[in-house]
Amino acid sequence: MLKKKGAIVPKPNAFLYYTVCFFAGLYFRWVLGLRVDRSAIKGIRPPFFVVAGHTSWLDFITVSIALLPGRMNYIAAYNFFRDPVLKFLLGLMGVISKNQFTRDNQAILKTRYAIGAGRIVAIFPHGCLSNEGRPGGFAAPSIAKLIKTFEIPVVAVQINGGYLTRPRWTKRTRRGRIDATVTRLFTGEELSTLSTDVVYRRLLGAIDFDDYRWQRNHNVTFKGNRLAEGAELVLYKCPGCKGEFSLRSGGNRLFCLDCDNEAVMNNKLFFEPGRSDSIVYDGFDTWYDFQQESLLTEVHDPGFRMTAATSLQWNEPGKYGYQHMGHGTLSLTREAIIYEGKVFDKTETLIFDMKDIVMVPFAAGEYFEIASGSDIRRFVLDDVRMMMKWVLAIRLIRDEYYEKKTLS
Repeated sequence: MLKKKGAIVPKPNAFLYYTVCFFAGLYFRWVLGLRVDRSAIKGIRPPFFVVAGHTSWLDFITVSIALLPGRMNYIAAYNFFRDPVLKFLLGLMGVISKNQFTRDNQAILKTRYAIGAGRIVAIFPHGCLSNEGRPGGFAAPSIAKLIKTFEIPVVAVQINGGYLTRPRWTKRTRRGRIDATVTRLFTGEELSTLSTDVVYRRLLGAIDFDDYRWQRNHNVTFKGNRLAEGAELVLYKCPGCKGEFSLRSGGNRLFCLDCDNEAVMNNKLFFEPGRSDSIVYDGFDTWYDFQQESLLTEVHDPGFRMTAATSLQWNEPGKYGYQHMGHGTLSLTREAIIYEGKVFDKTETLIFDMKDIVMVPFAAGEYFEIASGSDIRRFVLDDVRMMMKWVLAIRLIRDEYYEKKTLS
């Protein structure tokens, strides 16, 4: 059964894995301030699952260091395997490819193989990076079903400070502190007796994080340059004039072009008023909540509609890179995302039903994607500063749909 064709997954290459962890470990511990507490898993032996929150791109290294000397088979999104060089390296590291937001039988078979071979399999249930220092993706309940199926121990890694160290809206890394706490979440015996709902709720609680709440309690000093640059890619609404897409950043400043409202980010990574009459929120979390509350009023309107000019790109399954398909108008309603425009040499209308959209992966200030298995449509808005509002609106509508589905 373990050798079913196409289901074999190698153990991570020992030389590459330990070399990366050694040098990255020096940097993470001595420069980024990584602290690991794994006292709660002393004596545990593979096979077992590892689940972790997805705070930043640093999480893969953080979790790998936290679970040493174990070597883990990570489960990662299929789109990472489209680059031939990256695909080769991920293959050496034994990473299991999975189509996002849909059932992937091949990934399940490979997971079964790895577990059967006595391995450690690591998963980031939320799938997407954090926007504001709290979980940013939708963790599908199917993760609990998968874990229950195998009835092996589950270990949780809770990461705090990862988002503050390397938020998704900047390419700059800050030097301060990252805490990684490893706990035993379930035994195999517990999983056989607990309901899927209980497993799901406990799993989400174990990997939950809120970096600004953590920072308010710990008051860590972070060192870095141009701390606020790129903030407008997530914070699109001015608290002063309530205008949208007028915020700009430079150095440690975030300011509004329309009303001169100004925020300055300090070395605790909180905002302070830049002027005596400035109106600002102190953290990304509270500023993000302000935007979300305002947007909720809009999306609850039955006639809600957003439009934007966009380029459409497509990644042909099995090939590297994205092809330009055309340019047109993108609309968002409570029922669907609608593209009207050129698709290669034809004028077409593409409709994506909101009931079928679990999540929209995106790169801040660059693009967002709608995936169906290995088929991905990428939208690059003409005004990239609108991206965050679009992603947030889609998530609010999606959350409302899934809440109704759960209650029905």
